[in-house]
Amino acid sequence: MAESYVLQIEAGAGLRDSITRQAALLTAVNAGRRAFLGGVRVRVREDAPMSTGWAAGQSVAAAVRSFGGEIADSLDERYPTLVVGNEPTTPPGSITARLTWDGWRGGLARLPDERLPEAAEFPLSGVLAAALGVSEAFQHVHYRSADAGLRQAGLSLWLPGADWRSAEAQGPPCLYLPSRLWLVGLGHLGQAYAWTLGLLPFEETSDVTLMLQDHDTVTRANTSTGMLTDGAAVARKKTRVVAERLECLGFRTSITERAFGENTMRLPIEPGLALAGVDQHATRRSLGNAGFGSVIDAALGGRKDNYLNMTVRSFFPSSMSTEAAWPELPPENAEEVAGQPAYRDLARRLAAEAGIGVDARCGVVDVAGRAAAAAFVGCAAAAFVISEEMRVLHNGPSYKVLAFSLRTPDRVRAVRNELPAPAHQGFTHSRT
Repeated sequence: MAESYVLQIEAGAGLRDSITRQAALLTAVNAGRRAFLGGVRVRVREDAPMSTGWAAGQSVAAAVRSFGGEIADSLDERYPTLVVGNEPTTPPGSITARLTWDGWRGGLARLPDERLPEAAEFPLSGVLAAALGVSEAFQHVHYRSADAGLRQAGLSLWLPGADWRSAEAQGPPCLYLPSRLWLVGLGHLGQAYAWTLGLLPFEETSDVTLMLQDHDTVTRANTSTGMLTDGAAVARKKTRVVAERLECLGFRTSITERAFGENTMRLPIEPGLALAGVDQHATRRSLGNAGFGSVIDAALGGRKDNYLNMTVRSFFPSSMSTEAAWPELPPENAEEVAGQPAYRDLARRLAAEAGIGVDARCGVVDVAGRAAAAAFVGCAAAAFVISEEMRVLHNGPSYKVLAFSLRTPDRVRAVRNELPAPAHQGFTHSRT
């Protein structure tokens, strides 16, 4: 059943000169092949050279192959199709969704004249559009959803919750990018962060310092969730696999292979911005005592009924502390704890605050008794996590909680940070 899931992509014209389209195509291929076990088939209209980080110097076709896709001469009307770039005709497919973007906005359109202008380059919106597209295609084949892939859907990374097609949702030109980051956890989310950072238009990647922290090794299951892992990475330390990939792009990396916990303390010379992608509440509580200037965390649903849900929380400054967000629970087993009135009250309170109740595990859906990774969920979360810091760099709004679900992508619960925006934790310039 899982191997019957096939994703098709029409790579139209206009990829050569658009790093956002390139980011969308690469993300759709890399995330799509981890959920569509029957493969990702790409018809390439113009085999132009690519310029974005992960595929710089490769042709479109070579890049597709390097990230697990296959080149197709024709498309099949039995399978869902995503369109990237300029393609005036509607290619075959059980559904056809066009990835569209402009500035900080990313989404899906059905018809060519419904697309956004696709003029203001911003690769994060390409990552977001690709995540939405793969999600809609997956919901179409897995749930036989009547809406998935047949609706206009999108989000603004500048004004989450606003009408994504409005002019104010476009945001300003991308001038600055974060330059000093600490990635806590290198599983599903941490690798989505790293993947997305590798698509950003840094003027000089050597100006960027990344601290990578994880104590685990790559397992076979990780290859279906991690955007930077494949079979050759199994049994290797996650830190070393991710560092190796990032260093090939010119980033400066340091690694620490200890578990993050209450004894972890940041040194003044180390990055002050933490992007957290962990699945333990105790680890999350420790983030508040490690000496970071700012922490941005994402939590994903961990069950088949909520794996498309995500919540992004920002700390320092914020009226919410990490201890308040993830209070310590009694040590009883999970079933006993879940049944306690205090735990149920906590779950209801957090769900009401965020708008969507999620837990902190990686997004995975069970398909016919096997885990099919929803790597596209991590990519959507990564776009919002990284854009939180980038809004600060561009004097935009800061949010302490963002919550949404890819089941209903037009609905975002956004809670503004009422305190002044956090201080810059290091930035460099964009080549756009």
